[in-house]
Amino acid sequence: MCDWSQDKTMASWDATYVSTNLRPGSPPFDSRFFLGLNRDLSACDPEVANIAPAIIAVACCAVNRADIVGKFFDYVSEDYTPEQSQEEFLRLREAITIVYPFLGMPTCIPACYGMIGVMERKGPEFASVRRLRAPIMTEEDVAKGKELRARIYAGVGNSGIFSLMDRYFTELFACSTAFTWGYLISKANEEVFEVWQSHLILVAAITALGAVRQTKSHVKATIGIGNKVDTVKAVLDVVLKIAEWAGRPLTTVPNVDDCARQIQQSLNK
Repeated sequence: MCDWSQDKTMASWDATYVSTNLRPGSPPFDSRFFLGLNRDLSACDPEVANIAPAIIAVACCAVNRADIVGKFFDYVSEDYTPEQSQEEFLRLREAITIVYPFLGMPTCIPACYGMIGVMERKGPEFASVRRLRAPIMTEEDVAKGKELRARIYAGVGNSGIFSLMDRYFTELFACSTAFTWGYLISKANEEVFEVWQSHLILVAAITALGAVRQTKSHVKATIGIGNKVDTVKAVLDVVLKIAEWAGRPLTTVPNVDDCARQIQQSLNK
């Protein structure tokens, strides 16, 4: 770990590749703030601890502060062995990979460049270069995408609008199913995350984006697949704090208790 603003090499890397999209007056990286969020989120549920940095990273991307991710990773992994750093790198890499269809490539790229900068300084042995996916999608990816999407949205009540999407935006809907849910998320679930973990990461990204209707749907969905109500509340609290810090406060977030009651009623029918 180093203070990027005081390190000539990292300051140059940051200015060239990472912070180029920042608005004037954007708050600088605050290690105490972000490490505190990581600590609090990890403490809320021991099972969440190893994905807490990933949740924070995608929330930063969603509020257009992907420049934070490399610096945050640098601090989080400060005392890690190469093996531990590889594991953290892989989780962050896959978290960014699975949310980029929801957030957009330009939004996420500064996070990638920031993490690459850390590797350029520390050495490639601190990164994972495991390739999880084949170069092209297969029929199996399509099938897995349909299966995972059906599992996630069971009981949420989106079947009507999904049918309309399939009718009027056929290719877009098919691409979302095959590529996002099949090729990206399903493979991440096989190799890196549990289903409940990847979806909690996705909930953080969608919430931070400010997509009100989609947030409510995914909060219900994530409880429906087994995430605890208190854990979801803790994730939303972290997202709210990041959005506030970034100058993009979220004025409307779903009531988690209400979402829990609604999904349980739907699943019990």
